[in-house]
Amino acid sequence: MQVRAIQAILEREPMDWLQAFQDSPKNRPFYEETAQHIQFSRIAVRVLGVPVEEDDYFNQLYTLAQQPTIHILSEELNKHIEQQDFQALQHILSQHQQTSKGLSINRLIAMMYGHQLIPKHDHTEINRHLQLATIRVVERFQQQQALGLMSNEFRRFLIDMVKWLKNHWIIWTKEMSPTDDFPKVVWYGELTLSQSYFLLLLMELGCDVLIFHPNKDDAFAGIDTTNAFSITHDYVNQTALQPFPDKLRDRQATVGYRSSQHFEQLMHNQSSGVYRAWQFQECMPRALTLRMTYDDILIYAHEKAMVRPSFEVVNQEIVIPVIFAKVSGVTNRREDYWDMLHQLVVSPFTLFVQKFPYTKTSKANFHFHYQHCLVNGELSVDRIMQSDWWQYDTLTFELQRAIAYTMKMVCEQPILKQQPNESLYELQLFVFKQLTMIPEEILRLLQGFDYAQDIPKIVLYQAPEQPMLTREDVVLLAFLNRFGVDIVHYNPTGQLDMEKHLQEDTFDVHRLEQMVFDLQYEAPKKQKPTAEKGIKKLFNRFFDS
Repeated sequence: MQVRAIQAILEREPMDWLQAFQDSPKNRPFYEETAQHIQFSRIAVRVLGVPVEEDDYFNQLYTLAQQPTIHILSEELNKHIEQQDFQALQHILSQHQQTSKGLSINRLIAMMYGHQLIPKHDHTEINRHLQLATIRVVERFQQQQALGLMSNEFRRFLIDMVKWLKNHWIIWTKEMSPTDDFPKVVWYGELTLSQSYFLLLLMELGCDVLIFHPNKDDAFAGIDTTNAFSITHDYVNQTALQPFPDKLRDRQATVGYRSSQHFEQLMHNQSSGVYRAWQFQECMPRALTLRMTYDDILIYAHEKAMVRPSFEVVNQEIVIPVIFAKVSGVTNRREDYWDMLHQLVVSPFTLFVQKFPYTKTSKANFHFHYQHCLVNGELSVDRIMQSDWWQYDTLTFELQRAIAYTMKMVCEQPILKQQPNESLYELQLFVFKQLTMIPEEILRLLQGFDYAQDIPKIVLYQAPEQPMLTREDVVLLAFLNRFGVDIVHYNPTGQLDMEKHLQEDTFDVHRLEQMVFDLQYEAPKKQKPTAEKGIKKLFNRFFDS
């Protein structure tokens, strides 16, 4: 007898994804039964954030949980595994590790079937469908993970997959025929790597899957990088992760409250150009270093982030256009040089640094701390924030998360040059260690940073008698640049400093007319020139030259 193929097609544009999720696939597009195949559409949506009326969101989750055909997998995940299954799996994994390139995926799955680690269904078509779907998911794991099937994460994934296929899939489908509706699954909250791959397996099998996260933490995007297996529904608002609701919320929004919330959504959405104070505090900052002339520095330094070119909000990141420049030497018109520097320094959002080295140096070994913060080979923002050495826990939660997120980015994508005989890991460890000691005055500066508004500035003046910037100083500058802070470094001698440590093309160098070796800093006079006068002087210098 011919075994019919079961084919589930992702429905990419459901008119109402929540209603479609609850409907039978037989009432959706693409449903077809022939002698060769059973074809139907499936719903898979990553629901990020919450609607304007937050209570409706949690009441919706509670209502879904009351339906007997819907499984709230995140709340009922069964981690039990029978001892004989665990021993059989250990035996297979041992053989897999002893082979130089590991067992082939087909051989691995065949052995698992032989040891009854993958549950068998009464219907041959469902058995065949499960086998093929499992192979596809294992293949995707092999492609996406750095060490493929030889990684430590694969062992955890395989054990978890056996647990959940036996504890959930086979129980849900025990009485099911191939033409019945496949299970409907809801996941709420955080996702581990193996949980993400198990949800992927359920999608491949044809289950309808909704993944909810009120804080827009899209962990599943890590394995569904091209939205090939699921689509996203992105609400404008977000809220902190809360326990899964155990009852309906009885708060009823008034007409006035609803109107004000809708007005806020219309006026202050991410593309309106009108932003309320601290609207983006839960976004993660990501800087875009502007390429500019020397004269541009003063012009853009007075502009808020939201009116600078290329300012935008992309998913949960806010792109902040910033200045990162070294002013090498001085101008012929010394007055213009000081006027420009003073106008940067007098800003209330500026930290002026004249003594070096600026940052502390630590000889502590942070290997253990760094390793502790790794999850699946990547730094975990949550683990960074939960570490014993974390000294920023008096800051707001949003700022703590932004600092940890930026630490992760600066370590994993360093713009510092590697020293001779220094490995990439040693460089990452050095950067990580330095960022555990951010100076208090820098933290105060970041606490006042409303990402769409005035951008904090670090202005550094390298007086002749001061030591050069250290590599530790440059690590801090790289962090601040990535966080979205303007940085202007004045070095009248023109000698190399940042160039020794930062990769080329990560900051601008403006070489002025004269290199001076005895120029002490001159404080501004009591009657400071206005920004307008200063800009006019810059243009006068430009036209005179």
